[in-house]
Amino acid sequence: MNNDAHDGQRNMATPLDTLIGLLPNPCALITREGVIRAINPAWRDAFFHTGLGEKVLDVCGGMFQWEHAEQDYVQAEIAALLAGETLSCHFEDMLAEPPERWFANTIVVHEHLNSELLWQAHDVSAWRIAELETARIWHQIRDALESISDGFAIYDTNDRLVFFNQHYRNLYDRSTDFFVIGTTFEEIVRGGVMHGQYPDAVGREEAWIAERVRQHQECETVELRLSDGIWLRSMDKRTSDGGIVCIRTDITVLKQSAALREQSEQQAELIRIQSSLLAELSTPLLRISERVVVMPLIGSLDSARASLVVDSLLRTIEDQRVEVAILDITGVPVVDTQIANVLIQCARAVKLLGAATVLTGIRPDVAQTMVALGIDLEGIVTRADLMGGIAYALRRK
Repeated sequence: MNNDAHDGQRNMATPLDTLIGLLPNPCALITREGVIRAINPAWRDAFFHTGLGEKVLDVCGGMFQWEHAEQDYVQAEIAALLAGETLSCHFEDMLAEPPERWFANTIVVHEHLNSELLWQAHDVSAWRIAELETARIWHQIRDALESISDGFAIYDTNDRLVFFNQHYRNLYDRSTDFFVIGTTFEEIVRGGVMHGQYPDAVGREEAWIAERVRQHQECETVELRLSDGIWLRSMDKRTSDGGIVCIRTDITVLKQSAALREQSEQQAELIRIQSSLLAELSTPLLRISERVVVMPLIGSLDSARASLVVDSLLRTIEDQRVEVAILDITGVPVVDTQIANVLIQCARAVKLLGAATVLTGIRPDVAQTMVALGIDLEGIVTRADLMGGIAYALRRK
């Protein structure tokens, strides 16, 4: 770390200097003239260039990797602070020097700071890495869904379209204008009926629309005949958060061919692969380091999904030598005896494989329920939120 030539002249002596010296996060005191007057040990450990005795605008400009417009904005905010025009400034970015680290920064002025400014920095690298990894995984999934030969779409809990691949849209040649993000499934079906997409709806349009929406909501697998002679197999599945995943397979050849055996076997294998994909979507595993994975649980856990959760987690631990598995139940609305038993059994199985379990996302109401049910979490590390769990896992030797 940088040994500033002025360190000896700037040893912290005031009560305020002593106070920031006790804080765990990097902190610095800035005079009204904009000079960094004092820093705490955490600041010295975190940053290669401490900036002690230098103008804060100069230090800030060289400390982070800025886009030009972003740097101008932050420096203008700091200048406004120094001029007494505002009371706080917040920004987050990556340090200029390696290794890659992200810090969330707050600079505030307060009456108890003797007209000085306090700069606090918080290392958010683990969170940003997890965020970037999640985005990378989503891009991989999206590219994979665009590459498959089937039509694929996702509707949210309000049955509004949130994603579809190009093949899904191309299958419905008379309904393409209605494939707009945010449009409901019923609106898309109704538009197709209006444009003659479905021959079987002619003469009974409203009844056919109502039946088609019901089939979709109840996730029935049906076969649809389109106006251009194409036959589709429509397969819908509920996601863990209550949305619906739709897969459309062109089965025209199967309908027309006399030799169905070979093609039926291929179709069965395709459905198996699709079911596997849906299972993976319902039990996502996010790797945040070589030895730590996160499994965010969202929605209810029935016996079938609970089995998928346990199997997926144990396979990952065994195959990838995972040391810490974080189970985040922030998205589980209700924790009852069944769900609690699943979590306990999962933690025990993980322990048998030589790994540790961290349970995060325990809200106050969930904690009260677990106490009322007499659920024993002894031996399971718990944290209130996912950030705390990640921090624990990354610090664990």
